[in-house]
Amino acid sequence: MRSSFAAIRLLVGTALRVDRPRALLVLILSPLLNMVAAAQAIGLQWLIDGAAGRSWGLAVWGGVLLAGVTVAVHQWAAISTDLRQTLQQRIGLELDRRLMTVCAGPGRIGHFQDPDFLDTAELLRQRRGEFSIAFAALVENANLLARFLAAAVVLTFAHPLLALLPLFVLPLAQANRWQAKLVNEAEQAGAAADRRRLSLFALATDAAAARELRLYRLGGEFAARHAAAFAEASGPRETARLKGALAVAGGWLIFAGALLTGLYLLARSVFEGTASAGAAVLVVLLATRLVGATTGLSWLLGWLRRSLHTIGLFVKLADHPKDTSTGGAAAVPERGDLVLSGVGFQYPGQSSPALTSVDLRLPAGSTVAVVGDNGAGKSTLVALLAGLHAPSHGVISFAGQDLAEVDPAVWQGRVTACFQDFCRFELFVRQSVGVGELTSLDDETAVRAALVAGGADGVVATLPAGLDTQLGKTHPEGTELSGGQWQKLALARARMRTAPALVLLDEPAAGLDPDSEAELLRRYLADRGPDSPITVVVSHRFSTVRQADLIVVLRDGRVTETGTHAGLLAEGGHYADMYALHAAAYVDGPPSAAERQVTA
Repeated sequence: MRSSFAAIRLLVGTALRVDRPRALLVLILSPLLNMVAAAQAIGLQWLIDGAAGRSWGLAVWGGVLLAGVTVAVHQWAAISTDLRQTLQQRIGLELDRRLMTVCAGPGRIGHFQDPDFLDTAELLRQRRGEFSIAFAALVENANLLARFLAAAVVLTFAHPLLALLPLFVLPLAQANRWQAKLVNEAEQAGAAADRRRLSLFALATDAAAARELRLYRLGGEFAARHAAAFAEASGPRETARLKGALAVAGGWLIFAGALLTGLYLLARSVFEGTASAGAAVLVVLLATRLVGATTGLSWLLGWLRRSLHTIGLFVKLADHPKDTSTGGAAAVPERGDLVLSGVGFQYPGQSSPALTSVDLRLPAGSTVAVVGDNGAGKSTLVALLAGLHAPSHGVISFAGQDLAEVDPAVWQGRVTACFQDFCRFELFVRQSVGVGELTSLDDETAVRAALVAGGADGVVATLPAGLDTQLGKTHPEGTELSGGQWQKLALARARMRTAPALVLLDEPAAGLDPDSEAELLRRYLADRGPDSPITVVVSHRFSTVRQADLIVVLRDGRVTETGTHAGLLAEGGHYADMYALHAAAYVDGPPSAAERQVTA
């Protein structure tokens, strides 16, 4: 119940914020005119009783009331449709914008590691079309309540006991509420299976995966797993719907019994002469409307319940614990050492830390290579340096300034990066690169300079419209790039910020050949000077790693070795072993100690 009230507050508050005049008109006049519509029955009663008793004044007033209310109701119905459609569109756009802000706004990204957050986000992605119609569901149910209240008041004049008739709708309303609750709980429980089903479908229909799916004969396996995930998600939903349908049927029986009893009382009053023919018409008319309204009750309440549940999911996602701390108002120095002191990090829900007691000093202007086995914590370290996660314990400082005292968004504004799982912005080329620095988005000179610095100028030269080429297969006229071409654009995007404090390259050239990666790092090294940023490179290619000023070796979440390429080879530790395995891929066997010294 509390979540429903929170959803209603959000919905009404959003409507008032995006268009207060329209919202007030719809929220006030719609229920009011639905109450006034009951006066049609009163006008009809006066008209019939006046004609039967030759009281022409009463008949005239009845006709005027009937005609006036009918015109007002029909005119409002035409006007309110346009008002509501415009309002619903604005509400939907506003909630879409707020959802994007919740998921992609400033701050940390730890909540994206939480399965509960991901399940809720997946449900919202499936239901986001309901944002724009949730307000209509609220208004229609308010109109329904107004009709029932007006009917109860008017029926009192025909027979006191008939005023109780609308109350017998309550068991039906409660049954609908229970049915919707069961279905929503079943959908929430099946969200993980739905997420798995959609992932399987996306992979099975992806052109990039087509070769391996056929080569390994995985089509049937994927289809079977897709069907199993669907059964896992849909089975509980169907059970919930069946239980709810039985409850709704019981509610209908109660209402039907009350309605028949009321009609019996009316018929007896007419035969006994205690009720007029007009009163009989009034009761039959309102009873007919009650039956019609009750027929739509199941659908309207189900619609409202589902809409409020969807908005409730939005509230839940917005209120989900996130690290949105602003840190403080401290400024970020221009240049300095980046120091990690006793830094550790553990992902939510995990039993062991990803990083433990990391002590590092990354000198100002240096190029640092981070190496280690898969799962050693390299990408976690990069995320911490970028300010995307806050350390579970320990301190990260830049030029002596504790970054916990700096707004994460301010620090992130001083960082540029190219990640292993880079984003493919399906925009025009100039925009896909330019978003790396929004203040220079429309600066063609800056974009072209970034393309050259990132080694992507050759990619643009092959495109049909150059910088104005639309990228991406989701656009009918879009041009699809190869993985390596997309990666070069991502690298160019990382060069848009001309004076960052920190450059992060997490497997930045995984889709490129070794020579291209070595050339990439050579370009970064060539740009080094007294005011250069700290550059951190994560790579498995030692032709790249060996060029770094400092090499950091991670193993099981701990820093086990630091030094230069030559120094680490001389120590004969884990780095030397990894280098030997790497070299063995290119020669008949691992290099000897003497050979290592030569290659160093």
